[in-house]
Amino acid sequence: MTGNRETAFISAVASAGIVHAITKGCSAGNLTECGCDSQPGGQRYTDLDHASTIGREKFSWGGCSDNSKYGVHFAKQFLDRFEREQYEKDRDIRHLMNLHNNFVGREAIVQNMRKQCRCHGVSGSCEFKTCWLQMPRFAEIGEMLKQRYNHFAVQVAKRAKKRLRRKERSERKKPLRGNEIAYINKSPNYCERNDAEGILGTHGRECNQSSLNSDSCDLLCCGRGYNTKEEIRTVQCHCKFVWCCSVKCKTCTEKVLVHTCK
Repeated sequence: MTGNRETAFISAVASAGIVHAITKGCSAGNLTECGCDSQPGGQRYTDLDHASTIGREKFSWGGCSDNSKYGVHFAKQFLDRFEREQYEKDRDIRHLMNLHNNFVGREAIVQNMRKQCRCHGVSGSCEFKTCWLQMPRFAEIGEMLKQRYNHFAVQVAKRAKKRLRRKERSERKKPLRGNEIAYINKSPNYCERNDAEGILGTHGRECNQSSLNSDSCDLLCCGRGYNTKEEIRTVQCHCKFVWCCSVKCKTCTEKVLVHTCK
């Protein structure tokens, strides 16, 4: 099924990923079409240097600021143009959904640009600063988008003039925000097998009893519980580096407890 929360999340992550990769390429000098941002003051940013907001020390822009403006421009051309052209052909609401989530992904970077500074002065007095703008690590962007998937996902429907509106009747007057992931269809039940939707379900899936992540038995087994059995497995062991240049290992057997979802 398309148009659900998961496909919406993927659109946002892909859009953010393109902005991040292109912007990094600009800063590293790997792309001929762009470089560092020569006017970083025109970007939105978060000031991580709390002292500067208190003492109001002077600073100048220097170094190499990440050129997220070019990254955003490229991502819009690469992703949004296709969605707009397809929408003109078939008027499918999913293209409007993708356009919005592409925007959400771009905004996750634009809204979180950070000002980094280096002090200059006698004995580290920080009389003057040179500052530049830097993107967060992509892992941080991914976590931000995951939080929006979990807490700020909104079901939408189509309205006139190529726009989306909230499906919930009592919320329709509120415009969609740039931090809200938009989806059309409710997600299917991924716990149960559904061949028509290409969903394998989680019955019989191996899980991790001690994990707190997505592979944990509590989460993966969807509350059905799990079976535990002992297996003997063959593994490589006592590995040694042999000059030059290979690694030789012995073969060992070990008993392991294997947990599978009911």
